[in-house]
Amino acid sequence: MKSVVIYGSHFGNTRKVAEAIAAELASAGPVQLLAADEAPATLAERTDLLVIGGPIEAFRMTAPVSNLLARLEPQSVSGVAAAAFDTRVGPHWWLPGSAAGGIAKRLEHLGAHIIGRPEAFIVAGSVNEAKGQVPALLPGELERAGIWAASLAAAVQAGSPTPVHIQSPV
Repeated sequence: MKSVVIYGSHFGNTRKVAEAIAAELASAGPVQLLAADEAPATLAERTDLLVIGGPIEAFRMTAPVSNLLARLEPQSVSGVAAAAFDTRVGPHWWLPGSAAGGIAKRLEHLGAHIIGRPEAFIVAGSVNEAKGQVPALLPGELERAGIWAASLAAAVQAGSPTPVHIQSPV
């Protein structure tokens, strides 16, 4: 199984989640891990799974992830199994808005088959750049990212995974 994991990250937490996802997917085959602003507009041929994630910013996805989705070539994404994730600040994880939901909706519009509900990984606290404080992922979130990735790989390897229709961002 050939996978591509693309992420946008401000402070490194989303990158860490993407790395955990890529590490788990590597047990099922080759994985390409790319930053959103460095990812090509066309996926490599025979990509089996595309995973895209980024932090929530102002209740939606960040500019690098949005720009990536705007330039992705539909023919390279059409029919590819795909999933989306985001990182969000706790304890207000329940606030409206979702980068993952928006990513999944755009991927679906491009013709990808969304194979799981958008996933959120929680960051503790908020950023205080003046004090040099950058929040960290909650304990267990990287392990949860690996478990989520394993479930995506299992769905793809089981044969034509059942697409999940994204009605609105989560």
